[in-house]
Amino acid sequence: MIRLARSTDLAFLPDIERSAAERFQGTAMAWAAAGDPLPPADLAQAAAAGLLWVAAGDDGLPAGFALAQPMDGDLFLAEMSVALPMQGRGLGRDLLRAVVEHARAARVYRGVALTTDRELPWNGPFYRRQGFAEVPDAQLAPALRARLRAEADAGFDPARRCAMRLTLPG
Repeated sequence: MIRLARSTDLAFLPDIERSAAERFQGTAMAWAAAGDPLPPADLAQAAAAGLLWVAAGDDGLPAGFALAQPMDGDLFLAEMSVALPMQGRGLGRDLLRAVVEHARAARVYRGVALTTDRELPWNGPFYRRQGFAEVPDAQLAPALRARLRAEADAGFDPARRCAMRLTLPG
């Protein structure tokens, strides 16, 4: 079940993000598993804006989440994490669908954008299967270009990073 996050959900989200990051162990992005989760203030702000969704597990507690924010006329998927034991059940796909549906219903966004690793199966290939396409460098909006630059500065391999976008019908 996908729903907007409640204030009572926020305490669970850092552990979900840490658990999801464990999947990067043994990959070219293994270093990311040691990263800090999103600041609690960012989660609270997104929840208050109606831009934070949770996937509830069988026990009703959050098992995954997606956080979005407006960016350059698009809705930008800033973070999507599903707890490692709950991965492979379609929660990520359902969270992504909720973000896209929100963007469609809002009628103010041209598309949904994100940055990701081109190669890891649960990154670029996953988003391509959901209808996203890689944005060529020459077509990057200023904020997406800045985001990729900040990610490179934070240690992400720029050769593996890309921006992807799903265009919404206008």
